[in-house]
Amino acid sequence: MTDEANAEPGDDGAGWQPEPYVLPRIAAVNNLADALFGKGLSEEASEALARAAVQPEDMRRKLADVNNLRVQGGTLHIVETRLWSAAVVPHPANPREYGRRSYALGGASAALRILPVPESAPGNGPELQIRVPHPNDLTQRLDDAKERLVKENPLDDDIAAEGVLQPLMVVPMTVSYERAPNRPPTLLITADGSSRISSVHELLGYRPSLIAYDLANDLRKFRREINRWIRLVQKQGWASLSAAEQGKVRALTVPARVVVGFAPDTRAGVRFHTAVRNFIGLTHIRPPRPYSSAVESEAKGDAVLDSLAESTRSRHARITPQEKRWFAGVITEQEVIDEGFSPHQDVRAAEIIRTVLGGGTGTARRVNEGIRSLTAQQRPKREDRVDIAVELILRPVRTARNDVPPYVRPRRAVLQRAYRLPEIEELPVDVLLEGALDGGRSLEELRDAALKEAAEGLGAGGRLGLAQTELAVKATYYMVTADTMALQTEGSGAARAEDSRSAVGVLRAMLSRQRGVNQAYEVVRAGRLGRPLYEVAEDGTPICTADGQYRELTDALVRHTYNGEALTEAVAGLPAARARWATVTKSVDNLRQAVSVMESVPAYEGGDSLIKREGWDPPEIEKARRYLDKVSRTLADWADLYHVQNNDQGQGSEAMNILDM
Repeated sequence: MTDEANAEPGDDGAGWQPEPYVLPRIAAVNNLADALFGKGLSEEASEALARAAVQPEDMRRKLADVNNLRVQGGTLHIVETRLWSAAVVPHPANPREYGRRSYALGGASAALRILPVPESAPGNGPELQIRVPHPNDLTQRLDDAKERLVKENPLDDDIAAEGVLQPLMVVPMTVSYERAPNRPPTLLITADGSSRISSVHELLGYRPSLIAYDLANDLRKFRREINRWIRLVQKQGWASLSAAEQGKVRALTVPARVVVGFAPDTRAGVRFHTAVRNFIGLTHIRPPRPYSSAVESEAKGDAVLDSLAESTRSRHARITPQEKRWFAGVITEQEVIDEGFSPHQDVRAAEIIRTVLGGGTGTARRVNEGIRSLTAQQRPKREDRVDIAVELILRPVRTARNDVPPYVRPRRAVLQRAYRLPEIEELPVDVLLEGALDGGRSLEELRDAALKEAAEGLGAGGRLGLAQTELAVKATYYMVTADTMALQTEGSGAARAEDSRSAVGVLRAMLSRQRGVNQAYEVVRAGRLGRPLYEVAEDGTPICTADGQYRELTDALVRHTYNGEALTEAVAGLPAARARWATVTKSVDNLRQAVSVMESVPAYEGGDSLIKREGWDPPEIEKARRYLDKVSRTLADWADLYHVQNNDQGQGSEAMNILDM
C-alpha cells in the first residue's frame, strides 16, 4: 500500500474533512467573555476562554443550559464546544509522570524538582492556580511534558487522519511567580487529554511555551496564526491541500468539555482542585476494565463489514448485505443454504480471508476505514486485519465452545499466525472460490490444480500458487479447529529446538509437495464430513499403524513429514512423545464427553437427569476418582519437571490444565 500521508495532493476520499472555519468577530468574542464573567469566572479566565472558542455565539448560548458532570465530592458544570488548538496546553503537572518524578527529599537537585500541583484559585470559581519560581520553570515544564507525552503516547498519525475525536476536559489555570516582573498568564490546561493536545501541537509545530507566553498575551498574533490556515483552505480548496496540510487543518481545532462552574457537595467540602483530581482518577486510575483484544477484534470486525457493505458516490459496495450477514455469523444454517452460500465453514473462512486480506489496495483501504471508525488508527497493519478476519471466522466456533475456553484460545493464536501467509493477498476477488453454489470448481478440481502447481515447483522455497494458497487456507481451518490440532504454533523450550518453524512455514512446505496437497485435500474432505483427520500417503490413501488403525493427523506428524525427512513411525524422542500426548489429550476429551453423555441419561423417558436426581454408587465413584487423582499427580509432576528444565520461566504447559478441559 502507498503511504497516504505523503501523497500530493492529499485527498483520496479518506479521513475527516472539517467544515470550513471562520475567524470569529471580535464583538462575538467580547460578548462571550462578558457572559463567562457573569457566570463567576475571573476576568482573565473569561477572556482566555472567549478567545479560544471557535464559535463564541454558540458557546454563549450553551451557558444558559450547562451540562452537569458528577465527580466524587461535587458536580462540574461543563459546556461542550470546539476550541482553537493554539489556545490549549497540556497539564503542566501531568499525573501520567508520577512514576518518574524526582523528589527533593530523595536527593534530587533543585533543577530536577517537580512543579507543585495546581490548587484552587481564590474564591469559589472553577479555576486553578499554580505558583512557580520563574517563567522559565513553567516554560521548561510545559515543553518537557509535551515531548514526553508525544514520545510515550504518540497520536499524531491518528489525529492527522480523523482529528481529535474524544473531547478534552479543559480548565482555566492562573500562573503566579515567586520572582518575576512578568504579567502572569491565564492558561487553558487539559485536566484530561494532555496526550491528545500534545500530539496536536506536534502536528502543528507548536511548543506549549509559545502558546503560554506568546500567543496567550497577544490577541492579534493569536488570530493571525489561526487565520493563515483558514485562508490556505479558502485559497487552495480542501482537495488541493497536501496530506500533511490536511492533517494540520484537522488538528486546528479540538472538541472540548470546558469547565465553567463547580458545585461542591454540601457535606463533603471538596475544593475545586480536588474535584478535578478526582475526575482524573476516575478516568485514568480507576477506569472501566479495558476490553480484551478478542473483544476489540470483534467490534472492529463489525465496523469493517459495515465499511465493505457500504457504497458511496465514487465506489460500489465490496460485499452484499447477504454476504455481510454470512460473514458476521448472524444467519442460521438453513438461511445460509437459502441465500446460496456454501454450508462448509472452511469456504466461509476462505471468503472472509480473501475479502479482508486480499483484493489489493482498494479493498485494504476500505478495511482500514472500518478500523479507523473505531480507533482513528491511520495506518492499520496487516496483522490487525488478520486478527479481525480470524475473529469473524471463529464466531460460530466460539458459540459452540464457549464453555471450553482452553479450546478457543490456542486455536485463535494459530489461525492468526497461519493466515499471515503473504500469498493470501494475491487471491483474485473476481473469481469464484471452490465451494460456491453458483459456480466455481469442485474440491477435486482445486486439488488437481494445486498438484499441478506443486509439480511446477511453486512453493518450493518460494511462493505458493493460487490453488495451493486456497487449499492451504481451507485445510488450515480444519487442522486448527479439530479436537486434536494438526497444526499448532511453534513450540517453546525443547519443542522450539526440535522445530521452530512458524505455521506459515509449515503450510508452505506442506503444499509444495504432492503428498502435502493430497493431505490438505483429505483434511478438507474429512472436515466437511465431521470426521477425524487421518494421515495419508503420497497417493492420498490413509496410512495405518502397526495395529491396523488409521494414523490420526497431529502437529508432530505434520511437522515431521514436511520437514524434508522420510516418514517413519516415531518410537523415541520428542516426535514420539508428542504423538502419544495427542492420544492422552484425546482420551481426556473422550472422558469429559462420556461423563456429559452419562449425565444426560433421563430417569425416565422425557424426564430429568437420573444422575442429578439420584447420584451414583459412591464406591464406584471413589474407584474412578483414585485413578484420576493418580493421573493428575503424574501430569503435575511432568509440569514441575518441565519448569525446572526450562529455568522455571513460567512457560505454559498443557499438562497443568488438561484435566480442566
